[in-house]
Amino acid sequence: MNQHIEENITLPGKNCGSCGMKTCSSFAEVIKNNPEEIKRCPHIDAAAICRNNNAETAFSNITWKDNLGRDYDFILDKFPGETGPRETILPFNPTIVEKLGIKKGDIIYGRPGWISCGCPVTHAGEVVEEPDYFNGTIIWCIVGPMQARERGINIGYYNTTAYEGIVNHTRTDLQIGMRYYFQPRYCMLQWRHCGLMNSIGKTMDGLRVRIEGLWIG
Repeated sequence: MNQHIEENITLPGKNCGSCGMKTCSSFAEVIKNNPEEIKRCPHIDAAAICRNNNAETAFSNITWKDNLGRDYDFILDKFPGETGPRETILPFNPTIVEKLGIKKGDIIYGRPGWISCGCPVTHAGEVVEEPDYFNGTIIWCIVGPMQARERGINIGYYNTTAYEGIVNHTRTDLQIGMRYYFQPRYCMLQWRHCGLMNSIGKTMDGLRVRIEGLWIG
């Protein structure tokens, strides 16, 4: 649930700890006395500044550049009611998925590496579908690392094979079979990603997309 700070500012509610506080609620107390401290939230530019809870205002000043100054084509947002875009991941040792008895609703964590991502940040996520024990794949949504500290299961290194989410903000016409740079809205580093557009479908919430062949940069 989003944590309101003032009438016109909303924190993302990820409880990621990146600001130095344990929860968004704790950070809210800091901001009440020192509003300039809001800049300590790494999600604030892309995800959390909302006026009257209007999502369009939150994206009214899109620069189309990531934190390293690199251009991207669209913003990948989450499905309604979920914590972040869905990812399909494959642990380096796929057999551990069955050995650990991982199931829908579990909080797991690890670091994306291998050919595709190589992200320096450990990720934590909630398993949103029953895992595929045969192939060892897991579908999760990223959550803040605080949840992993409380009840997380370590899966070690893994490879991200696909993203799924909603697109409402793009500066180009998206087509299946094309490779694009995109910005996951809740990326802690706010780095652009790159992937092949595998599926596009129109929904009431925006374009539902699936992106495969991923890498960062």
